[in-house]
Amino acid sequence: MKAIFIIGFLLSTGVSFSQEWRDSLELARREYKNENYEKALKYYKSAQKKAPEDVNLSDEIGQSAYKSGDYETAENVFQQNSANKRSNKNRAKNIHNIGNARMRAKNYEGAVEAYKDALRLNPEDEKTRYNLSEATRKLKKKKKEEEKSQKNQDEKKKKKGEKEKPKSDEKKEGNKKNPKDGNDKKGNKKPSEKKPEGDKKGQGNKSKNQNKSQLPNKTVDRMLDELMKKEAETKGRMAGNGVAGFTPRSGKDW
Repeated sequence: MKAIFIIGFLLSTGVSFSQEWRDSLELARREYKNENYEKALKYYKSAQKKAPEDVNLSDEIGQSAYKSGDYETAENVFQQNSANKRSNKNRAKNIHNIGNARMRAKNYEGAVEAYKDALRLNPEDEKTRYNLSEATRKLKKKKKEEEKSQKNQDEKKKKKGEKEKPKSDEKKEGNKKNPKDGNDKKGNKKPSEKKPEGDKKGQGNKSKNQNKSQLPNKTVDRMLDELMKKEAETKGRMAGNGVAGFTPRSGKDW
């Protein structure tokens, strides 16, 4: 009785898990059909975890990742799924999808290699051949743009170096001695030169000459004063002693 109960429980549990992954798979396919690729990817991953070991949803997961713009995940899924492909045609198709994921990610060099590998397995695949030509064209264009960009950068650096060079030359020339401005080699001004001592002597002589020109005037004044005094004394003596032909007056004149 107990064994029957355990078997019944396991069967019911298995049916439950089977139903869950099938429900997730159904939701994933519905979202993919409605172009809700991110939701589809989510449900596909959930269904793969719950699905039996013999169920492989890698193709659908890879396509959902590719459509949602997750090219890195798509490439990884396609690469892991390559070992599950038995025929050359199926392996070529899987590698073709790897090339598409790399093209979307602008890894043109990797895309070229993938398309070449796919064509080795299936040389008659015209889609792969066309994609290879497109990847090759874009790769060449990308290399030309990179070379052009590098050339422009080199020219800018060169022009920048040419502009900076004259400045350094001007700085060197500025350090040289300039006879007009009296600067030394380092660009520093020379100290002002002292005036000749002869100028000071000239100023001293000028002051002495001025003093000399003033001395005669003082001597003349002094001599005039002495003469006036002597004249006054003489008149006084003549008035007191009396002089011939001169009668002294006394009192008032009226």
